Amino acid sequence: MKLAVLITCHNRKEKTRTCLSNLFSQELPGNSRIKVFLCDDGSVDGTGEMVQKEFPQVYLIHGTGNLYWNGGMNLAWKRALETDEYDFFFWLNDDTFLIPMAILKMMDYSEELDNKSIISAACAKPGTKEYTYGGHGDPSPVKPNGKLQKLKLINGNFVLVPQMVVKSIGTLSESYTQNLGDFDYGLRAQKAGFTCYLSKEFLGECDYNQGKDWADPKLSLKDRWSIAHSIKGLNMREFIHFKSYHEGKIVGVKSALDTYLKLLAPHQYVLIRNFLRKKVLKRL
Repeated sequence: MKLAVLITCHNRKEKTRTCLSNLFSQELPGNSRIKVFLCDDGSVDGTGEMVQKEFPQVYLIHGTGNLYWNGGMNLAWKRALETDEYDFFFWLNDDTFLIPMAILKMMDYSEELDNKSIISAACAKPGTKEYTYGGHGDPSPVKPNGKLQKLKLINGNFVLVPQMVVKSIGTLSESYTQNLGDFDYGLRAQKAGFTCYLSKEFLGECDYNQGKDWADPKLSLKDRWSIAHSIKGLNMREFIHFKSYHEGKIVGVKSALDTYLKLLAPHQYVLIRNFLRKKVLKRL
């Protein structure tokens, strides 16, 4: 059984080193082998050189510096598909550290599901059981409870994707740069008849690192506008594309209007929204 691990990184040498050390200490299923494909997206802190020296078994790919998460992961994935045929693909963020036997447990869960489903690992804040990433239902985050739970949206921190899913829907969409590529992939998989699940327990540790909120009324309009349109922020163009593609053009237009109203006047937006909920929707 062949397993491919896909990672992208940029200027986080120590985190990347720890992530890889942790990964290569993982116990693997019998009769399996693992190949790691890492895209170093233009790091200038010596990450690429460190990987070549300390982890020569890693297939190192050099990015342009403008690929970000989605582009770097996609490049690593396509390179993996060019080199061999793999039974499973794992997404792994370089700031996500796996607990012992995490890969074994993910493979066990996959077998329970006849190797036909995507599984997203629940992650906690380091040293705690405080949930940070894994996935969402409709719309709240889903937290591990000892059972496999269905997800609507998956977080890309540590995810298992069976070969049959890739053969059906391909790799990550090129419509996204940093965010939303993981959400989009899970939704596309579901449209193709597959199911997404959360792991039974926490299998990784990762700090919550979403950055500043574009709708924070404490920020200036200039700052809110910048965050809403930045690649690592909301990224309005890609966000509206995501909403339109998965929920229809009408929802896409509504999302654009709602977002700009909230962006320009967050206090007034909340007041109007609450009024409509109490006075108008109550009558319907």
